[in-house]
Amino acid sequence: MTARDVRSEAGVSLGELYGSFRRRRAWFLIPTIVGTVLSGVLALALPPTYEATATVTVEPQVIPEILATNTINAKTETRYENLKLQLLARDSLSSIISDLKLFEGSTKSREDQVEELRKRKPIELNSFSIAFRDRSPKIAAEGANRLARDFISANLRDRTSLAEGTTEFFDQQLQKARTDLADTARQISDYKENYQGELPEQLQLNRDRLERNRLDLATAESKAEAAKDQVRLITQQIQDMHTAAASDATDPSLRKRTLELELNKLLAEGKTEKYPDVVQTRAEMAKLDDLIEAQKNDPAPASREEMTMRDKLRDYEVDASVYAGDIERLKADIAEYEQRIENTPRRAAELDHLESQYKNTTEAIRTLQLKQVDAEIGRTIETSSKGERFRVVESAELPDSPIKPNRPVWFVAGVVLGMMLGVGLLVVREMSDQSFHSVMDLQNVLGLPVLAAVPELAAKAAAPPRRFRLLPKFGASRV
Repeated sequence: MTARDVRSEAGVSLGELYGSFRRRRAWFLIPTIVGTVLSGVLALALPPTYEATATVTVEPQVIPEILATNTINAKTETRYENLKLQLLARDSLSSIISDLKLFEGSTKSREDQVEELRKRKPIELNSFSIAFRDRSPKIAAEGANRLARDFISANLRDRTSLAEGTTEFFDQQLQKARTDLADTARQISDYKENYQGELPEQLQLNRDRLERNRLDLATAESKAEAAKDQVRLITQQIQDMHTAAASDATDPSLRKRTLELELNKLLAEGKTEKYPDVVQTRAEMAKLDDLIEAQKNDPAPASREEMTMRDKLRDYEVDASVYAGDIERLKADIAEYEQRIENTPRRAAELDHLESQYKNTTEAIRTLQLKQVDAEIGRTIETSSKGERFRVVESAELPDSPIKPNRPVWFVAGVVLGMMLGVGLLVVREMSDQSFHSVMDLQNVLGLPVLAAVPELAAKAAAPPRRFRLLPKFGASRV
């Protein structure tokens, strides 16, 4: 049996379409009716969601900023997001669940209830309104008003916290700067004490003292040399006086020198130590040594002139010793002042660094004090509710109708889907049918003209519809 190829037909007439619909109307009507019923039931069964909105406005700072600077410069959009995060926090949502008695009778844990409330996205926040969504219009209105109040309280709390945090920050920075200033002042004081004499302001004084000490050194050296000359002169005079007053008989020293000359002469002539004159000379020299030693232990009384000269000698020796001490002291002082002058540039640079730190810290403290005053004024403005704030201009009312679900849309969508499914099934069923429903179907397949066709008799309503099938020998049989 050859199948009928409907796709090869040139076109479809309205009559054929109507015939196909009439034969297959059950395939279209059943999905359409089912889709209509299901969409209607679903649209009626879906729980409604109500949304209530409270309108909030931003009031500017009461005191003009030209008189009192606002210390909080955070953008309003940023604060909206921060406040939204606070309102969606677990503690905030848990408090709302308890106060509004949401999930009453539910066995879920509080954590699960909070997560479910977050998934509902109950809060819609924009620049001027706060919305709360729930299945109950009353709870939606109460939730919106509650969130508006919480929103305003959180904003006031945040601004106060920011203002107090700013004041605390400047207090800490000011305390730290004062501590640094005290440390720098102590370092400057210790530095000046440790390097006293090498400071820049003492440079000219050190130069003057160095020049004066050099002059004093030259004077002391000159006086010391003069005193030494006097000591040598007086000593020589005393010796000459002793030489002039002494004789061979009275001065054993002169006699000893004479005997030494004679002894040297005898030895030069080749005389030995046993020679009588040599032995006699040496014996006499020994006696003279004893006499000289005795005179040293018991010197003879000096003359008045010699005593005067010895007093002068002592005075000049004392002066020479004093001048020598002054010379050593002046040389040490000169070396010290030279070292001080050499170290002064380095001390000046180090001290300038410390004083620069002190000056910078002082300027920083002055700046921080001005900022601290501004921060304190800003904190006072915020705590007294004189700064920028939010105010509810329109409280949330009970919503008249839910925002979702949109029941007409659900119903129409269900009907349209049912009809589309019915049309699809009708087309599939029609294309899968291999029977002939008209003379044209048979003639198109056989390629032969149909001589006669028996019309359908409507007398027997229970009779099955007339269909034709293609036989192997190109004949048609009526079934």
